[in-house]
Amino acid sequence: MSESVESKPKRKRSPKKYWREIKGNLYARLQYQDDTGKWREKLKPIKDKRTAQSVVNQMRQELETHGEEMIQSDKLRFANLVDQYRNTKLKKAKYSNNVKISGRRSLGPVNSAIKPLLDFFGNRQIRNINVSDLESYKTNRLNTPTTSGTIRKIATVNRELEILRAMLNFAIQNEWLIKNPFVLAKGLISKAAEVERDRVLSFEEEARLLDACTGRRSHLRPLIICALDTAMRRGEMFKMRWRDVNFVTREIFIPQTNTKTENSRTVGMTERLFEELEAIWKRSPKDPNGLVFGITNTVKTAWKTLCQRADVQDFRLHDCRHTATTRMIASGSPHTEVMKITGHTQLKTFLRYLNITPEATTRVAQNLEMYVSSKTES
Repeated sequence: MSESVESKPKRKRSPKKYWREIKGNLYARLQYQDDTGKWREKLKPIKDKRTAQSVVNQMRQELETHGEEMIQSDKLRFANLVDQYRNTKLKKAKYSNNVKISGRRSLGPVNSAIKPLLDFFGNRQIRNINVSDLESYKTNRLNTPTTSGTIRKIATVNRELEILRAMLNFAIQNEWLIKNPFVLAKGLISKAAEVERDRVLSFEEEARLLDACTGRRSHLRPLIICALDTAMRRGEMFKMRWRDVNFVTREIFIPQTNTKTENSRTVGMTERLFEELEAIWKRSPKDPNGLVFGITNTVKTAWKTLCQRADVQDFRLHDCRHTATTRMIASGSPHTEVMKITGHTQLKTFLRYLNITPEATTRVAQNLEMYVSSKTES
């Protein structure tokens, strides 16, 4: 009779462990193989062991949907994102046949907007930035005076939030972030709340400004006339070279490389502008590549002194563009033609520069009165 062999009880397989304890702290634990076949472990802090499996399942779903890059990026901090964004997106413009093919023409405004964002979000993990943080940033910035002690404008904060939104979208494109919190922040960037400038220079103020352009400020006279008679932007005037000025056809060519909208255009010269530019040309070295106005830096100090001497309040050089646009329309030129001259590509933006003068409001009221009278008398 054969002896009975006592069978050993089967070892119970220990349940899959979804968590680890390290130095008294609990972590959800995901194990996976990377692209090379090597086993990896991903830990995520938790407070309760019972939530470990659901957290692991969530990490596994992210891994399957977005790849390993998303799993490993949950600790990416905002300061690191800024570095990545600058290295990838904030590069000087490159041109081919005077056409911009990559980069940005101006990096200053973007870097200025990034600085306060870094101060506020610098050490935060980008995946932990939520709508409340965005709202707190906006409130904090609006309540913080500028370096000159003035109230910070909503337009400034909107530009900063737009840069932040772009950087978070950049993180999504690189699969470092799943969702942009701006999607849930409806109305956070409100263009309607921005106060639009409507400063138009009167003819009396213009006369005082031009009369004050003497001595050390005489170089501002042709600049003012050019701005008022062409609606050219400040940067377009500063970068204008003699090769772009045609005294025969009395036209100024603004190349694509100098315009904000990256579209070249041509503007005409008024008689007084022609005379001013001709006088400068006669005194110049006659270099076709030379700058017309010879300005390489800024005119802020000279402009401030000029306005004080002329007793012209709250007027900026860029307001000349508003004034020129308004005068062109008031002179009877069609909106479409004026838009081509000023370089506006969207009617909505163009209308922001179209300011109603007291003369225009009076004319509209008189026209309406005449129309109503003709109907009631008949």
